[in-house]
Amino acid sequence: MEWKQLQKEQEMIHAQLRTASRLSEQKILIEQQIEHEQQEIYKHSKELNQIRLRLDKLEGFSFMNMIRTWTGQQDELREEKIDKAAILELKINEAKKMDVDLTHDLGQINTKLSQINKQELKGALSQLNAKKKGYLQIHEPEQAKRLEQLAHEEMLTKQLITEIKEAVDAGEAALTKLGQAAESLHSANGYSTWDTFFGGGLIATSLKHDALDKTENYLHNAQITLQRFHNELLDVHDISTKSLQVETDGFVKFADYFFDDVFSAWSVHSKISTAREQVSRVQDDVHNTILRLQDKHNKADNYLQSLQKEKEAVFQNVDVK
Repeated sequence: MEWKQLQKEQEMIHAQLRTASRLSEQKILIEQQIEHEQQEIYKHSKELNQIRLRLDKLEGFSFMNMIRTWTGQQDELREEKIDKAAILELKINEAKKMDVDLTHDLGQINTKLSQINKQELKGALSQLNAKKKGYLQIHEPEQAKRLEQLAHEEMLTKQLITEIKEAVDAGEAALTKLGQAAESLHSANGYSTWDTFFGGGLIATSLKHDALDKTENYLHNAQITLQRFHNELLDVHDISTKSLQVETDGFVKFADYFFDDVFSAWSVHSKISTAREQVSRVQDDVHNTILRLQDKHNKADNYLQSLQKEKEAVFQNVDVK
């Protein structure tokens, strides 16, 4: 068997083993993320139940409730608790959606892992290494050793390029979903302007609420794609995890703001505008990260070409085919 064929087979096996390793790492990561979402559901549900109990007590008779009713404080207190309950319900719904999507992702990973026989691949790799070792003993050792080094670098570089491409695809998907959320917010913002400044009335208020309901779904779609983008980025070697962590945190803070303020204060035009700005900032973060990935891709591609040229030059000077 020719050296190039041995090298090609070795590269294919290494790629499959790397895929198995990446899938195993992502499996652990997603399992942790699912556990986090389930903890969020439990925590918010517990708090929501406590608020419901307090609301029930507010409905009961007491002299303090009578006083509060006279002064209007009871209505304000009830309104505050209902507002908080609505926010918690939104957060619970979002955590449940994340749990469903992440569980789906985990199922796909388990299916892919079940199709990879690591022991069989390792056995085949061992046999290939033995054959290549025989070639090293027959042909010029120094030249063959350099070919082995170049082939290893070429394999790692190809893997990096593949992982960068997958991360870029995930980033583009996140940008698409963020764009949909931004467009939906723009619609809600228009109804808010009409309702707040021009007295649009019940029709405008109803349209605004409908637009915000749709935005909630778009927000979730953006959040799950950003989570997947973040997970893909962890596979890319030599990337700045610090800057990526800032971007991810920025989105999480945006989501918290969105739930805590926008959905609980329908009539406040300025808060919808601020939410649009938050979406825009996250879009910029994702876009800039994609640009850095593309720059790394170009550098890796140039390095790959230089490795291939050097490998061909070695082939021309040594009796190894």
